[in-house]
Formats: sequence, C-alpha cells, structure tokens
Amino acid sequence: MADFNSFTYPYERVQGNFNTLKGAEEIPYKILTYLMNLPDSNGYVPQDNNENPRVRLMKYLYYDGANPLSEPLPSARNITSLLFDGNNPVLNTDELKAKHPKGYRIYPINYWMQSEIEAKTLLKCYMGRVNPTVQPFKTTLTLVFEIVVNYSLDTVTKTSVYSKSFAMEQCIIEALHGVNIGGVGVVDFNRRSSTEAGTRAYHNEGQHLSRVLVMSVDWMDSKNETENSY
Repeated sequence: MADFNSFTYPYERVQGNFNTLKGAEEIPYKILTYLMNLPDSNGYVPQDNNENPRVRLMKYLYYDGANPLSEPLPSARNITSLLFDGNNPVLNTDELKAKHPKGYRIYPINYWMQSEIEAKTLLKCYMGRVNPTVQPFKTTLTLVFEIVVNYSLDTVTKTSVYSKSFAMEQCIIEALHGVNIGGVGVVDFNRRSSTEAGTRAYHNEGQHLSRVLVMSVDWMDSKNETENSY
C-alpha cells in the first residue's frame, strides 16, 4: 500500500543509511559565528586575550589602523555589524549606515565586494567542493575561506607580523584545525582528508591582496553517526 506520508513518495528509499547532507546547509553560519567569538546563552563572555586566535582574527578584521592587536576587543555589537545581511545587501540609507558603520566585512557566501572602493578587510566563508567517498554514508565537504585586504592595509600591523592577510589565515587555522564544531564535525587541514586542502595567494591585478584557505570536514548524517550530531 502506498505511503503518502513518505518523503520519497511515490518511490521508496531502500538505503536509509546513505548520506543526505541534511543540516550541512548550516555549516557556514556555524563556522562564522564560532569565529566571531560572540557571547552566548551559556554565560560565555570572550576575554580580550591576544593568545586566543579568534580574538586576533576579529581585531585584524575590525581595525584598519596601525597595530590592530593593540586595540581593545571589538564589542559583540561591533562584530555582528560586520556580518552581511542579505535582506539589506546595499547600505544605502542613513539608518543602515549607522547600523553598519564599517560596512559589511564578513560574508557567508562567495560574493565579490571590491575592497579597493573603500579601503578595508573582508572575510568570506562558503562551501566548496563536495566529494563523496567510497562509503555512501560519508561525504567530505570543503570549507573555503577568502581573506581580501586592500594593499594599503596589509602591512600596517607595526609588528614583526608583516602581512595582515597571512596573519588572519593563521588565526583561522589555529581556531579550527582539530576542533569538533557541534553539528558539523571535526575540521581538518590535511591532504589525506581532502586533496584540495591548502592555502594560496592571489591578486586581481588591482589593489587587492588575497589569500584562499581550504579546510575540510567529513560529514555523516546524524541519524547514522554522532560525529556531527546536534
């Protein structure tokens, strides 16, 4: 008898353990909110400690002047104001400009915003190639990070850290490599897990200095494995 309540009606899912990637669509959000290092409902309040790679990352991203690590940790409100809002993609009113005084700098999508129009630093995080493995219940997902810095800002650290873009890349690797992100899995950075893992520099023959970082996570639906269970 036909089961009209089946999500695969009029067909039957004969392999219930095969990967569906359900929940993977939330990965960029989870990764970015973790990197943004925001207070949470459990009582966590980030401390202004430059030993924390997420603290350094947010300072590099938020401050454009010399020696950004000497500045105080941006407030949660300041950090969230950097996150791209697809409902208001263009900051074309006084109200939006006041809400996002430094413009959008954090993008959960592969969107190109020219940082040369207004000298600033951008961070993008989005899903890259999805590679099925020989096991039908396991899929390797790549996470792509793009760091885009206007050339006039990349060397203003006034420390032995000469390149802001490379310093930000290091912060992301330190903050994520080997960390089990709840609902995502363990973030990895090695060629055995993904042949695309690595970093590279590129430029557009203009005023951008950019780096691309690729990491990966092995995804298994939570109904089968606990690695990325909620």
